[in-house]
Amino acid sequence: MWTAFRPLPTVLSLGLCWVLFSGCDSGKKQFQEANAQYEALVDKGVPPTDPAWDAVVASLEKVPEGSRSRPEADKRLAAIRGLRGSLPPRPLATPGATGPGTSEADVKRAACEALAKKLGQATDAAAREPLRTALAQCHADLVKLEAKSHPEGEEGHEHGGEPH
Repeated sequence: MWTAFRPLPTVLSLGLCWVLFSGCDSGKKQFQEANAQYEALVDKGVPPTDPAWDAVVASLEKVPEGSRSRPEADKRLAAIRGLRGSLPPRPLATPGATGPGTSEADVKRAACEALAKKLGQATDAAAREPLRTALAQCHADLVKLEAKSHPEGEEGHEHGGEPH
């Protein structure tokens, strides 16, 4: 009869260990709370430079290193920090030239390049919008200039157009 109940203590001890170890991850609750804040700010469209993200960063940093939730917390922290950093320079314009002997298109290219650099350095959304509009207009003007300008000796009629 004793042998019939022998597996019972083993099963009970395994069950007790499972209950104890599954509930020991203290970082899980901290991560869930921080993740709820994270998702709320993402859903609202709050920019990463907003001070509201500071609380989320602090909460994610409190998730213990040994926690099973720590890798996910590290991913969230890396995403926030990556978006909070300075923007990399973007190739929004081709380099232009200024000075004596440059064409009107080169001067316009230089103006577009300068606007593109300012846009890449602007961090405030309100400051970026007028720069984005000005850069779009600059690109449109540049396209018109390039369409009308031809290299020396080529007046456009060589490609089926009318001579000037």
